[in-house]
Amino acid sequence: MMDFAPAQTTLEPQDLEFLQGCFDTIRRKRGLDGDNPVASHLAAQMIELYQAGVRDPHELNSRMGL
Repeated sequence: MMDFAPAQTTLEPQDLEFLQGCFDTIRRKRGLDGDNPVASHLAAQMIELYQAGVRDPHELNSRMGL
């Protein structure tokens, strides 16, 4: 089941914690370090998806190609 929430523009500390955990997982699985331009692009995509309402980590990972 997909977990969606209304779009928001401000990220709260718990949002950033969630995104950081997902980002670290995706980055690790793809073998990217944090300074890699590809990793920066992935982070931006994740934030867009999150702000569009994707809140389920499995759905976020799936949309990021994992």
